[in-house]
Amino acid sequence: MIRRFVVLVTVLCTSFLLSGCSIAGTPKWDQPVMYQLKVTAPRHYDVWVKSLELEATGERAWWWPGGITTCCWKSSGLSGGPQLEPMPDYIYISWFSFAEQQAYARLIHIPDPEALRERMEQPAPVHKIGKLYNLPRYNLVLGLAPGGTVVMWIMNKAETAVEVGRYKAAKIETHPEYYEKRTERYLSDHGDYLQEHGLQLERW
Repeated sequence: MIRRFVVLVTVLCTSFLLSGCSIAGTPKWDQPVMYQLKVTAPRHYDVWVKSLELEATGERAWWWPGGITTCCWKSSGLSGGPQLEPMPDYIYISWFSFAEQQAYARLIHIPDPEALRERMEQPAPVHKIGKLYNLPRYNLVLGLAPGGTVVMWIMNKAETAVEVGRYKAAKIETHPEYYEKRTERYLSDHGDYLQEHGLQLERW
């Protein structure tokens, strides 16, 4: 399915290349590092992830069922998420924004997956239960914001987040009626906030 979106998304969207190069001296951790892809959204701007697909060209293609995604922006997202084994070079994500009643899609190309993995393996100090630990940034996180902004971070917790990509998604065919009941619940929780603050499209 990823292949069908390459031309459309590449033409409609412009991306920034991942920053950084391979880092020498990657540490060897006591236990194997489990890398995960997670998805998050800003507070008050819940989304429904329609499709989340990954591909390591010539090795593996896999997907994650998605579903409701809530806050918080620039955090490690909800629990769970697909394992990054092997590290993909393509990630396709589509979602429905409850605040906008609009669906978006983006195909993300990671030009050097192993360089990204090496960046994630570098020690990042983080506080846990009153102690300071050096841990890898084992989460690759996609933040989905109003207007179709997608930000990619690596982190173990929000305090160690490093932005490694920023993209613009394309609007796609939308069927708000499919999400009518969930939209009602969403507006019950966040409608007052939207009326007061709007979408804040320049914030992200």
